[in-house]
Amino acid sequence: MVDTPSSLVQNFLARPEVHQQWSRDYRTGDNETFFEQAFDHILRVLKPSPGATFLDAGCGSCAHSVRLARRGFNVHAVDFSESALAMAQDYVSSKQLRERITLGRESLLELSFPDDTFDYVLCWGVLMHIPEVERAVSELSRIIKPGGTLVVSEGNKASLEAVGLRSLRRLLRREKAEVREKPEGLEYWTAKSGDALVTRQANIRWLIKSFEAHGLTLTRRVAGQLSESYTRLSAPPLKQLVHVRNNFWFQHVRWPGPAFGNIMFFH
Repeated sequence: MVDTPSSLVQNFLARPEVHQQWSRDYRTGDNETFFEQAFDHILRVLKPSPGATFLDAGCGSCAHSVRLARRGFNVHAVDFSESALAMAQDYVSSKQLRERITLGRESLLELSFPDDTFDYVLCWGVLMHIPEVERAVSELSRIIKPGGTLVVSEGNKASLEAVGLRSLRRLLRREKAEVREKPEGLEYWTAKSGDALVTRQANIRWLIKSFEAHGLTLTRRVAGQLSESYTRLSAPPLKQLVHVRNNFWFQHVRWPGPAFGNIMFFH
């Protein structure tokens, strides 16, 4: 039996060390400041009723589910990776939020929920790791109730950071991953012990049109983080400088075009 790209990625994401590394990279004190601001903004836009239920699609270790639950909402948190769900279970328990967060194992390629199930769905930094991204777009669109809202955050291939890094890698000839350019965006494939991980910098226009083709309309698009270069820096002062710029951009500019992170609201 030949492994498909999706199965190779799923095998890669089954590794606990992958999720542990992502937690070390992204669940830092400086990042928490940004994420708290981002989720305050998201909820100001959505204006959900107290106690409303969110689906956190691709919840990982449940950091964002906890943010929602702490603000008084119920969360159905799902992920394909059992390793991620094990970390999520521990984290949710440590925050004493098991009554507000329900965990489940789901694939975004074939969600078990009926059509029109959720008023609010969050999918943060997940589609970038799914080879069959259009199929995931279809599934996410299917489970949104009429009048509901899907919030998606993805990396932007046209951002200043993405364009600058591509140019630098070409100049230095130091690209380690296999790069595949597709209508969906620019895919970076890395292999490890026979498995593979894709990380896609999205073609944001393609993504918007794909959701529109499945009946959703973009109602708002704002910048997330201007740069994620803090994951590649070792010097604390340089990391801090990146976070200061990110927070300033999110609070005062919010122009998504130059930003690496893009937050989109589909209705």
